Amino acid sequence: MRIRESISFDSGSRFDASAAEETLQELEEQYAEGAIERHAYLEKKSSLVRLFVKATTSPKGRGREENYGGE
Repeated sequence: MRIRESISFDSGSRFDASAAEETLQELEEQYAEGAIERHAYLEKKSSLVRLFVKATTSPKGRGREENYGGE
């Protein structure tokens, strides 16, 4: 049984960065209405922000320092 139909991997993000503002607004409304507690609100907001940053940025690798001992 095949798990995927195709053998290529999608290089794009699975998180739609354009939906972040709408999702954050919904979260703010739920918190203002008292539908969710503060702890849950902070966890969800933190996760959304992390996903948004991950989807909209491309990290640059740090170069390896070859002169470790100061030689």
